[in-house]
Amino acid sequence: MTMGRRIAATIAGVVALTLGTVGSAAGSAGTAATEGATLGPEGYKTLRLGQSEREAEATGLVRDRQTGDPCHVYNLAAGEGQRNVDSGVFVDPVKGVVMIGGTVRSHTPEGVTLGSRLERVRAAYPSLRQVPPMEWVYEAPVPGNPAAAYRFAVDERDRVADFALEARDMGACG
Repeated sequence: MTMGRRIAATIAGVVALTLGTVGSAAGSAGTAATEGATLGPEGYKTLRLGQSEREAEATGLVRDRQTGDPCHVYNLAAGEGQRNVDSGVFVDPVKGVVMIGGTVRSHTPEGVTLGSRLERVRAAYPSLRQVPPMEWVYEAPVPGNPAAAYRFAVDERDRVADFALEARDMGACG
């Protein structure tokens, strides 16, 4: 299931999380993001797009495996920060890690975080485009990684409510 479809099913929860917890934790500039918690261009810390499930587990960054048919979803370790309710790390049995969701502590190399304004996202990613039919979901190429894209979901205040680093080919998780 793509981030866009997950967001369509849970946008009320996304907005509530953003307005409640993320809004107070990240503030208007997303100040809760921490040094060394960069999401992209290849992954997050030692977790990388394309890693096998076993390699991802060995990083110590993923927990609480949930199985789907056949996509597996993990939560990031609690110390990595609060995430959106439908975000996480998605692992395809053949392609490995295909998506890594952002948290209140993570940021893109260009400085975008949960709580960032849409205008900030547009400035950081000039090729940003809307992903129809969901007017609140945007996609941008990842500088330095043509095999990946960033996905951003924004709330009614035009602030980032969720973001992720995704492989362009999500395999069974797409």
